[in-house]
Amino acid sequence: MRVGSNLRGPVRRGREGGAGVHRRLSWVAAAPFVFLGMISACGCGSSSSSSTTLFTQSLWVANGTNVVEFTPSQLNSGGSAITPQLVNNSVSFGAPQGVVFDSVGDLWVIDGGTVATGGTVKPALLKFTASQLSSLGATDNPVPAVIINSPAFTFPQQAVLDGVGDMYLSDSGSNAIFLFTAAQLTSSQSSATPSATILSVPAFSGPLGITFDAADDLWIANNSATSIYGFKASSLPTTTGTFTLAPYIVLSDDGSGSIQAPWGLAFDSSGDLWSSNANSPNTVVEFAQTSLVSTGSPSPAVTLSPFTVGGYLTLSSPNGIAFDNLGDLSAVSSASPFGAAAFTATQLSTGGAIAPTAFLVGSGTTLNAPAGCAFGPVVD
Repeated sequence: MRVGSNLRGPVRRGREGGAGVHRRLSWVAAAPFVFLGMISACGCGSSSSSSTTLFTQSLWVANGTNVVEFTPSQLNSGGSAITPQLVNNSVSFGAPQGVVFDSVGDLWVIDGGTVATGGTVKPALLKFTASQLSSLGATDNPVPAVIINSPAFTFPQQAVLDGVGDMYLSDSGSNAIFLFTAAQLTSSQSSATPSATILSVPAFSGPLGITFDAADDLWIANNSATSIYGFKASSLPTTTGTFTLAPYIVLSDDGSGSIQAPWGLAFDSSGDLWSSNANSPNTVVEFAQTSLVSTGSPSPAVTLSPFTVGGYLTLSSPNGIAFDNLGDLSAVSSASPFGAAAFTATQLSTGGAIAPTAFLVGSGTTLNAPAGCAFGPVVD
């Protein structure tokens, strides 16, 4: 049985994110509060030294009921009492699942809503302008600049933008990918029809993680199964309608837990694919580019495994993953203790059960079943 990771969502299995870094846009708790930053390699404690800047972008997290920002200085800090720099408590939120920045620094929040759990908040795409983000300190409950509802939505969770600003949206409840053109994203719609609906044969099974590779091929994580699909760029819709596509690559579990309820997907600058396993073994794995050329069950080239720091597991049902502009990787955990771990590019070359360079955990962070995450602009 898969682990339900979002306390408010009906289809969150055990949680890019996330939406992950993609190739088509260059954007680049009952427990007491604990923040462990600049952790030593042995994981024995934290250092107060921050003379070396390791993070230069803010980490934005879809946090169940709101969206929070942690700045580079907070990630680079050494043991300070860290709380989110800014919090977006928009009146329109139901259950924020994913976050993605567009090319002008506007933030899109993918909200699963509460309808599926008996509530009244419809699932939606919500846009907050860069100006609204800069005003969060004064107005933390903004009305989104754009609100898009659609009768096609069941429980949308993650999204990725292509080079022309079109949005591909994964809906784990509908077992479909919805495409909205850049033109559709410019204004609010109460009953929008996606420009295209993408189905799959074999069928999607709780699609969540969604990202593009350098060739503009689209990759989807089947969270309710043990597989990841790759679709050729040439097969993606160029007209309106519903399209049933066959993946050209199907990655399956290698028998040792390489793909277990995959949640977030992201490509690094070398073309290697990273995926989070929201079920046991609760790992984040890298599949080398050379293993992505044909259908199969490749073993990971690198595996990041759970590690205990200060009594807290660093990876616990990891969901959203994201790369920053330096090649550092963040992974947020949707199960207790609800931490956000950040690993530097150097750490990613070896993997293993290692302490992340930065680890935000505990009630002070306000993280509570966080879902998707993204690195983005620094707003303070």
